[in-house]
Amino acid sequence: MEKWQDPETLAIWIAILLVLVFTIILFVVKIMHTGYKRMVQANLRQAQMQLEHQKKLTETSLQAQEKERTRIASDLHDSLIGKLTVIRMKSQLGLPLTDIDSLLGESITDARRISHDLTPPLLEQTDIADLIENIIDPWRQKMDIVFYTDIRSRHNFAASSKIQLVRVVQELITNIVKHAEATAVAVHLRITAQNCMLRVQDNGKGFDTSILKKGLGLHSLEMRMQYLSASYKVKSKPGNGTRTVIVCPYKNESDE
Repeated sequence: MEKWQDPETLAIWIAILLVLVFTIILFVVKIMHTGYKRMVQANLRQAQMQLEHQKKLTETSLQAQEKERTRIASDLHDSLIGKLTVIRMKSQLGLPLTDIDSLLGESITDARRISHDLTPPLLEQTDIADLIENIIDPWRQKMDIVFYTDIRSRHNFAASSKIQLVRVVQELITNIVKHAEATAVAVHLRITAQNCMLRVQDNGKGFDTSILKKGLGLHSLEMRMQYLSASYKVKSKPGNGTRTVIVCPYKNESDE
């Protein structure tokens, strides 16, 4: 009998083989466990980051709502109520009706502007281009604003999408008026079968985007972009103005 045919030798080789196989399996399991653990930890970190980001957007939304309430309250107090108080005083003093009528006209204009800021009239029936035109028009008293449209496809936007796009234009122009020191603004709206593109560009003082900190305005913009499933890019340099480009996929009521 050959030595390798000896039962004890065979048993030893089988034992060695089993130990080797078990070691390999244990090694593979260990590698898989380590990889799985790392993947779980990475997913947890990503989920935590997303949760923190969502929390920040929620806080920004609440701050933006509170800021909007404060602005409207200020408009009502400083503009509308002030004019109505003057009208009351003049009527008590018996001043000419022509003066009172002029102040009433201004008060009605202020009330209409505040109402439009809250919710544009006939939102569902009005075309998005007309809504943006209505939002832009009052600002033309402060600077030169040109509105371009390139409508390549007709679509009925959902009312919720319309209001978000209108709010985006409002916020961008408000920021330009407050911070950019611009004299001219160009707003370009393009609608195709695939998406809607909105570009707002000013000739203001610009800023360094590399040191840009996301204030309330940009967080609010990001929140609206997330709602619209849109993407955006802000391009600016000191002394060269600012350009904001927004691209959002077409959505209608059936997509809501």
